[in-house]
Amino acid sequence: MKLYKLSGIFIVLGFLAATTACEDETTTIGSAIASGEVDINVDTFYFNLEGKAKAISNFDSKTGNLMLGSINTPDYGSLNCSFVTRLMCVPKLDVADSLLKTNLVDRVDSCKLILGANRNDIIGDSLAPQKLSVYTLTQQLPSNINNLFNPEGYYNAGSPLASKSYTLSEISGTDSAFYNNSFVDLSVDLPVSFGKEIFEKYLNEPEIFQWPQTMAEKFLPGFYVKSTFGKGCVANIKSAYVAVFYYNLDTKTVVEDSDTIVTQVHVRNVTFPFTVSPEVLSSNNITYEPSQQVKDKNSIEDGQVVITTPGGYIATYEFPAAPLIERYKEKNVHLSTVNDLILYIPAEAFDSESGISVAENLLMIKSSEYENFFKNNKTPDNLTSFTGVYDPANKRYYFTTLRSYFLELLNKDDLTPEDLEFTLVPVEIETETQNNYYYTTSTTYVTKCVPYTSKPTMTLLKTDEAIVTFSFSTQVID
Repeated sequence: MKLYKLSGIFIVLGFLAATTACEDETTTIGSAIASGEVDINVDTFYFNLEGKAKAISNFDSKTGNLMLGSINTPDYGSLNCSFVTRLMCVPKLDVADSLLKTNLVDRVDSCKLILGANRNDIIGDSLAPQKLSVYTLTQQLPSNINNLFNPEGYYNAGSPLASKSYTLSEISGTDSAFYNNSFVDLSVDLPVSFGKEIFEKYLNEPEIFQWPQTMAEKFLPGFYVKSTFGKGCVANIKSAYVAVFYYNLDTKTVVEDSDTIVTQVHVRNVTFPFTVSPEVLSSNNITYEPSQQVKDKNSIEDGQVVITTPGGYIATYEFPAAPLIERYKEKNVHLSTVNDLILYIPAEAFDSESGISVAENLLMIKSSEYENFFKNNKTPDNLTSFTGVYDPANKRYYFTTLRSYFLELLNKDDLTPEDLEFTLVPVEIETETQNNYYYTTSTTYVTKCVPYTSKPTMTLLKTDEAIVTFSFSTQVID
């Protein structure tokens, strides 16, 4: 491992212990604080972390994001995305009680599956023609599902519930509101008979819909949505719900020339019996074959690696603990305290004509903990796992909470490879901020940390140019 010490700054502060007297009594408050010279040491190091790319074929794809579509580009590679999902049911239809007794099933005139694609998470040509097919699942999804799940046998490939040709652009929309909407809605027409079947079940067997698992077992295990044509665009489906449209008769009274005319008009209504929700099982079926350009870069051992999403490559490296510990212990002092330890890893977008950007967040986790982290839905503990945020202005990730990890290393007699080997993987995180009672301070917690599946990313990590800033205080007691 190469180590280059960039700079060392030593700030010497005078430390004075004082006592306070009141009349004839002398307080002992503070008398135990020893006087002496305090050094606050701030060092900056350059390290070659000698990062290495690691190919991954399977990963946890139950992230809440549903990817749909296909792309194939020389710089990124070939990506194919479909998804399977159970459905969250509402316990009671939003229908007036008076309508329940008036042939409501016969009043259903249409049924739709509406997919909302996040406009900011579309990669490729949004004008590219594509086609999707929707299938009803015929059996329950397995609980150990991942991105390599093969839905064959879980649906009838010869009987799609619906199909739709589409593009992910609303450029033909005449209303300017289309351009300000953060979502592109794909409305897929389902059979009217499917909508009527939903109503019949709700009217005759309402207990089925009191719990999603019961509904999945006794009525509808879920949907399989796949791209059946086109290789130009991939979208992140952030919402999906079923809408059933029906009409009722409303009485309208009009007075014309002193004559009262009473007519009945059709009033169209809609209810939403099912939706995709974080509370039910959803998973992406993703196959990704990196391009030869990415493979060639990762075959060169030059300390720079390309990590990709969804899946493809992650990175590993060894944390440079030894020189930092040596620096900390080199002074013959009585007291010493670690103030802060920050790791910076420079990164930038890998050369891409497809406009594929870098990952926004990285998880840095001990390699020995990596496999179980996502399986057990863990969040970073700032001891064995940390999150790094990308700083686009300075083109680097920064990990700012390594102090506790370093203190644990100081307490060990011998360091093992397990203590030092880390994995870097792109993740999506959600946070929650809690204020104290007086709202003068706040603490932010990571509440969700899952593999990044919002869109394709390619990140060139320059682990050969890593920077560590290390600050600690020392005191020689008089």
